[in-house]
Amino acid sequence: MNTELQKILDTQPKYRLKQIEHAWFDVSLKSYEEITTLPKDLREKLKEIPWMSLQLEVLQESKEDSTKKALLKLADGEYIETVLMGREQEEDEELRYTICLSSQVGCAMQCAFCSTGKMGFKRNLTWQEIVDQVRYWQQYLSTISKEARVANIVFMGQGEPLLNYDNVKKAIHILLENTDIGETHIVLSTVGIIPGMTKIIEDTDFPPIRVALSLHSAVLETRQKLIPSHQEDFFQFFIDWGELYHTKFPSKPHFIGIEYIMIQGINDDEKHLKALIKLISKIGTVRVNLIPYNSTCDDIFTGSRVNTLDYWQERLMDSGFICTIRKSQGQDIAAACGQLALKTGK
Repeated sequence: MNTELQKILDTQPKYRLKQIEHAWFDVSLKSYEEITTLPKDLREKLKEIPWMSLQLEVLQESKEDSTKKALLKLADGEYIETVLMGREQEEDEELRYTICLSSQVGCAMQCAFCSTGKMGFKRNLTWQEIVDQVRYWQQYLSTISKEARVANIVFMGQGEPLLNYDNVKKAIHILLENTDIGETHIVLSTVGIIPGMTKIIEDTDFPPIRVALSLHSAVLETRQKLIPSHQEDFFQFFIDWGELYHTKFPSKPHFIGIEYIMIQGINDDEKHLKALIKLISKIGTVRVNLIPYNSTCDDIFTGSRVNTLDYWQERLMDSGFICTIRKSQGQDIAAACGQLALKTGK
């Protein structure tokens, strides 16, 4: 939270922060001075404090689809990116959007297929900086249409969410309390941080959102090359964790997402397909999302052929799994999976 805001609120009743958090999501408000639920003397103290912890630097709009990417400047001069993805809708249907949130400035994971990992890690985002990405897009959507709304939130932007556990958790609670976004419409994606995944199970206050694993290979040697943070015992841990997750969140919508980037000649042959089927058969209720590899600034990989993705989808579905092929959005503005690296093209 803004340091000055925190200092002022430290002298106030605790419910004042709840009032402010609720007001943050009123798109008609533009300053603390306009929050009429607060006493006038408090509004006077707050009126000089910035309404958001970040500000727009560059907004890019895809010419190929409805994706938009915002480069946002933080109070300390650092930058992050966040993405807004729309979907095609029928006439008179509500305009529904998905927000892709960042949780860190940069990323320490160094995944071989991801541009963000090549930036290195700078710092965690505060819970307000995470929340304010949603607020930014809500304000933006309010200028487009009264029917436009945020329907889904995915923690799939810059950074590893489970390495910023406390701030991500608090931000999720605030979003659930102050928006109409449902618990299973928020997805936290992780490359597999064992302490963080364990916390999700043990933490009685962790919100019942959905979790997705960026797997990308069920073969030890391949996953170690693609994801340097992979630990040798992770696959067995994941099997055991899956059972605990389904025990804690037994409802049907709480399936575990399996994200798999398809890279030609690396993880898309028959050996890798059989290994994937064998592993996820032990996890419980899962859904597989095959992701076409998106080009990055210094490509060393090539995406799998379309017929390979189709074959994998068919085999996985024949094996009893729900499997989708992700439609990449925003590639022309470097807003697709693995492309977020503060490249604005300006």
